[in-house]
Amino acid sequence: MQTYGPTLLVDAAGQPLKASDVQADEAMVFAYPYQGVPCYLINLGQYAAQQVSLTAPDGSAYQSPQGVGPNQSLVAFVAICTHQLTYPTPRISLLRYASSSSEIAQQAKRIVCCAHGSVFDPVQGARQVAGPAPNALLPVMLSHDADTDQLKATGTVGEGFFQRFFKAYKGDLIERFGPGGYRQPVSAHTRTIPLSQFSAQVPAC
Repeated sequence: MQTYGPTLLVDAAGQPLKASDVQADEAMVFAYPYQGVPCYLINLGQYAAQQVSLTAPDGSAYQSPQGVGPNQSLVAFVAICTHQLTYPTPRISLLRYASSSSEIAQQAKRIVCCAHGSVFDPVQGARQVAGPAPNALLPVMLSHDADTDQLKATGTVGEGFFQRFFKAYKGDLIERFGPGGYRQPVSAHTRTIPLSQFSAQVPAC
């Protein structure tokens, strides 16, 4: 697990996001550790995230982080499918968190890729449970301050995976962030909004 500078999660108004304000019905989107890398913050509700042994796309082994918050139910993952790099954009998100069951998910609390049918279990480190994805979604480490109820992103894995993503979607990322902007590290804070506000379309696959 590689650490990056700790980044405070803030809401749409720029105020620190409180763990108690994270709803369990949809994922929230934030950028980390680079401006062009989308991530999902998910509240698993009554479920506590489990630590499991997983393998990153580069073949390295890692332990998925524990959940944080009062119920250890808050988790975060890089929102890029490890199959063909499907990711959420302002226009559409074909990768979503299904808090209730769906046609592809088959049961509640799954992350599903509507592009090619991969399914991931966020309770178990977003390991792949169906479809063609070869690896779990990459984890994002979170820290939680019990006194302030604030959340920070502190690390992840997959630097090589990020570079592969940047190369594959260079044109789209330049259009959104400007030349090189998508490669810039996030600052001391990162805006965190519900997926339904980030993407104009979120198919219910």
